[in-house]
Amino acid sequence: MNSLKAISLNVGIPTFIFLIFSLIVYYSPKVPEYIFLIAPYIFYALCAIIIWVSWHFNRNRFIFIILPLLLIDFGFENIEPLKASMLFFCASVLYPIHLLIFLTLKERGFFSVWGILKLLFFSIEIGIVLYVLNYENTYVNNLLGLKIFAHSFYPLKDIAIAIMLSVLSIFTALIIFNRYLIYNSTFLVLLISFCLGMYFLKTAYAVDMAFFSMAIMIFVLLIRETYRLAFYDELTSMPGRRALIEDMAKLGRKYALVMIDIDHFKKFNDTYGHDTGDEVLKMVASKLLAVSGGGKAYRYGGEEFTILFPSKDTEETFLHVDILRQNIATTPFVVRNKKKAKTIYINISAGLVQSTSKDKDPFAVMKRADNALYKAKDAGRNTVIKA
Repeated sequence: MNSLKAISLNVGIPTFIFLIFSLIVYYSPKVPEYIFLIAPYIFYALCAIIIWVSWHFNRNRFIFIILPLLLIDFGFENIEPLKASMLFFCASVLYPIHLLIFLTLKERGFFSVWGILKLLFFSIEIGIVLYVLNYENTYVNNLLGLKIFAHSFYPLKDIAIAIMLSVLSIFTALIIFNRYLIYNSTFLVLLISFCLGMYFLKTAYAVDMAFFSMAIMIFVLLIRETYRLAFYDELTSMPGRRALIEDMAKLGRKYALVMIDIDHFKKFNDTYGHDTGDEVLKMVASKLLAVSGGGKAYRYGGEEFTILFPSKDTEETFLHVDILRQNIATTPFVVRNKKKAKTIYINISAGLVQSTSKDKDPFAVMKRADNALYKAKDAGRNTVIKA
């Protein structure tokens, strides 16, 4: 389960964007008209940037999310009113499902199995929309007239509202329980923005501003995803070595640094396999990320981790590090295979040092922490050595 703090932060970023554009629509009579005149051009330019960057970084999920908005907007502007009303119905029904599907499908490139599945699903969607726009169908008419709720949500049909609420509930559950919070939270607010834009269709500029806000949310998500790939470890979700180097460059004169290593990890991998070893890394990482005392944990590489304590010394941080060691050592880890389950315990060794005037840079401090780590291993492991 994700923490309330993490949920608030990740939901708050796209929600802030949504609220800004909602206020623009609400106060549209007071907003200079040229803002609304240039907004469509900025929207198209932003969509082009998203598509280009997504293609360049092989993140095709963003392409498939922004393309339908472009097609819907183009349809609203260029097709006859009767067909536009059918396009509105198709969009309100299909796009929430579209968001859910493309959140679920894995990111594996255009020419992988997952990429082909995305292209196939998107092609089917386009085919359905073109068919509905050009041929009258009894099934579609039945959906249009289907009554589910006592209250009217005009211009949205009841079937569209039912689908929107179903997808909304799934996104909410994913935000609470799924680890990919950065995506789940943004997709939730994307859905809300889209639904409200459709609902306030008759309000001046509502749809345009809803789509514009969604494009900005997608662009911000793309930037955050690029940052995550560069600075965070994929397996453990911890900041990686690049993030550590960046943060070390910002340190003041006083700080403490810890180098941590999982005891006998190679032997563990050889005995139980790399998949189980990955689970051990995740478990240890989850404990280290909860470090108290103002520390920040990083995955340095392999089974090694680093913790930085800015503006702290070894006396202030030793207890926090030792509590981490004890928590990990007393946490049962269950190894499962086809025959039986076995409970084992994982230990770590740690070397703790603080900066001094003799250190040329933080890497010299890290070297001393590494030496203290080796002393901890020589002292029998499962211990913290304070140099």
